[in-house]
Amino acid sequence: MHECTRRHRLEHRLRDNLRVTTVGRDARLRPTKVLGVASDLDGTLLRSDGSLSPATMSLLTALQELGVPLVVATARTPRAIRKITGHEHLGRVVCANGAVLWDARSDGVIWERGFEPSGLAAAVAGVRATLPDVGVALLSTLTMFLDDAYLALRAKGAEGAETFSEVAHVLSSHRIVMVALRHPRLTADQLVPPAAEAFAGLGTASFAGFGVVDIAPLAASKAVGVAEEMAERRCSAEATVVFGDMPNDLPLFAWGGWACAVANGHPEVLAAADEVVPSNDDDGVARTVQPLLGLSSDSPLVRDRSDAP
Repeated sequence: MHECTRRHRLEHRLRDNLRVTTVGRDARLRPTKVLGVASDLDGTLLRSDGSLSPATMSLLTALQELGVPLVVATARTPRAIRKITGHEHLGRVVCANGAVLWDARSDGVIWERGFEPSGLAAAVAGVRATLPDVGVALLSTLTMFLDDAYLALRAKGAEGAETFSEVAHVLSSHRIVMVALRHPRLTADQLVPPAAEAFAGLGTASFAGFGVVDIAPLAASKAVGVAEEMAERRCSAEATVVFGDMPNDLPLFAWGGWACAVANGHPEVLAAADEVVPSNDDDGVARTVQPLLGLSSDSPLVRDRSDAP
C-alpha cells in the first residue's frame, strides 16, 4: 500500500478512535494483561535528572525478552536522545512529536516528515511579527539551529546546537522536522495560541515543558507514529497501555487502550488519564507495567539493581 494512502487511513481510524474512547473512557476497565507499551520519555520514562533508572532498564530488558512491543514517543530529536546513557535499549523511537522514526539500536533514521520550506519560512515570519521577542529554533533530525533570541533564553546556550540569522539559509540545506519557540515573558500555555495561529494549516503546536512550545508538521503526531509502529508489530490500540505527563501526550492517550499519567504530570493530562501512577522519579512506568506482565517484584527481569555491588 502506498505510504500516503496507508497514513490517511490510519489518521481516519485514529480520529474515530479518539471520539469513541473520549466518550467511553469512564466506563473502561483496567487491563489485567498488557500486550504493548507506549511511553513518553522526559518526565515519564526518564527520571528528573534525565536518566533511565535501574528499574526502568530492567523493564526494558523484560519487555524485549518477553516479546512485548515498546514504542517510546518523544518531542526530542535523535540528536538529543543520544545523550541518554542506555538509549540504545529504547529500540525504535517516535521522535519530534511524530515527525521522525529512529532506531536507537542502529542509530538509523527509518523515516522523517518535514515542513514544506516556503510555508515554514512564512510561518516563522508571521510568529515573529506577532511576537517580536520570540525565540525560534529550527530542528532537523540531527541538528538544532537557534536564532539570537532563542539562544539568549536557553540555559545551555549554544551547547550542542548551531546559530542562524537567516531562515532561508537553513532551509536551503536542511529538512526541518520541528520548530521550537521560547518567549521571555510568556509561558508555554500562553505561547501556544499565537503559535497555532501562525502555523495554521502547516503544523501543530503543543508543549512538553513549561517554557517551550514545539510545532510538528501537520500530519505528524505521537499517536500516528505509535499507531504505525504498533501496527507493524501486530499490536492493537486496545491492547496497548500508554504513559505520559504533558499535553503533547493527549493524542496518545486518546489512541491507547489504557492511559496512565505519571503523578508529576500536567493537570490536563492527569484529568484525561484512566489512571494516575507513581511519578517518574518513583519509577511509575516500571511499577505499573510489571504486574501487567505477570512478573513479581523480585523477578530478575524487573528487579531494581540499584543496590547491587
